[in-house]
Amino acid sequence: GRKHRPDYLLFILAIGLSALGLIIVYSIASGVYDGDTATINREMAKRILFLIAGIIAFIVAGRIPLEKWKEWAPHLFLFALIICAALPILGKIHAPLTYCALGACRWYMIGPISFQPAELMKLATVLFMAGYLSTRLSNGKLDDTSTLEEVIIVMVLVLGSVVGLQKDMGTGVALLAIFLLQLYLSGMSKRRLGFILGLMIVGFILMIIVAPHRMERILTFTKSGNSDTDYHINQAMIALGSGGLFGRGLGQSVQAFGWLPEAVNDSIFAIIGESLGFVGTVGLIIAFGVLIFRMLERINYLDNMYLRLIVAGVVGWFTAHVLANTMAMTRLIPLTGITLPLVSSGGTSLVFVMTALGIVFAVSRYTTHR
Repeated sequence: GRKHRPDYLLFILAIGLSALGLIIVYSIASGVYDGDTATINREMAKRILFLIAGIIAFIVAGRIPLEKWKEWAPHLFLFALIICAALPILGKIHAPLTYCALGACRWYMIGPISFQPAELMKLATVLFMAGYLSTRLSNGKLDDTSTLEEVIIVMVLVLGSVVGLQKDMGTGVALLAIFLLQLYLSGMSKRRLGFILGLMIVGFILMIIVAPHRMERILTFTKSGNSDTDYHINQAMIALGSGGLFGRGLGQSVQAFGWLPEAVNDSIFAIIGESLGFVGTVGLIIAFGVLIFRMLERINYLDNMYLRLIVAGVVGWFTAHVLANTMAMTRLIPLTGITLPLVSSGGTSLVFVMTALGIVFAVSRYTTHR
C-alpha cells in the first residue's frame, strides 16, 4: 500500500488516557497507601517509569518493520506459552522470582518490579494468530479441517495456561475476544466459526462451574448468593452515585480510603466516577470509543490480511478490557478482575498495551486503494 503520515491521534489518545490514569492514581494515593509519603513517592515513581517505558515501547514498536513481527511471532508465542504455564508450577514450589496472591500465581518478581506474563500472551497471540490465519488463507486452506483442529489446539493451550493454571478469567475474556475477532475477519466459514464459538461457550461455562469463586460471583450478580459478597460492587456503585454530575473533585475521594477494593486497579472506573462525576465517565468512554473506532477504521484502508488481523486482534483485546471493566463496575455483568487499559495502575499491562498500539500506529502508515 501507499505509505503516508501515520494516525497521530492514536498516539495522542494513548498518552492522554495514560496521563489521566496517572493523575487519578496520584489523587487517591493518600487514601490507598494510608498517607505513607515514602510509599506514595515510590509507587508514583514506578508508575511514571512504566509510563516512560510504555511511550518508548510505542515508539520502538511503531518503527519496527511489520514483516519482522511476522517473523518473530512464533518464537514470541512459544516463549509466552512456556513462561505462563511454568509460573503456577514454580509458584507451587515457592521458587524464587515468583509471586502468588489470593490463591493465584500470576506474577514474576524481579527486584521491586513485577511482571505479568499473561500480558505478553495477549500480544503474542495477536501476532501469532494474524500470521497463521493470513498464511492459511493465502494457501487456500483457511477452511480445511486441519486449520480448525490447529486453531482449537492453540486456544486450549493459551486458555489452559492462563485461565486454567493461573486462574485469570479476566485475561481469558480478552483472549477469547482476540480469537473471535481475528477468526471472523479472516473470512472463516460461518459453520466452522459457529463450531468454535460453541466450544468457547461450553469451555467458558465449565471454567465457571469448576471454580467456586467464579460461581459465587455469578450467584452474587443474580442476587441468589450471600449478601456479604455484594460488598465490592456495592461500594463501586456508591462511588459512582456519590460523584453526581461533575464529581467530588480530584483528591476528594472517600471510597479510596479503604472502602473500595482495588481502587487503583480493577475499580478505577468507579473512582473516576466519584472524582469526575457522570461527565467525567462519559468523557472517558468517548475517548476509548474514538480510539477503538480509529483502529477499526484502519482495517478498511488495507487489503493485506496479515495487517488487518493484527489490528483486529488489538481491537478485540482493547475492547474486551474496556467493556468488561466498565460493565462490571456498573453492575451490568458479574464482577471480574480486569483492568481498564492505559488508565488502571499496572506496569506490565501499560507497557504491552502501548506496544500493541505502537504496532497499529505503524500499520496506520499504509493505505491500499482499489
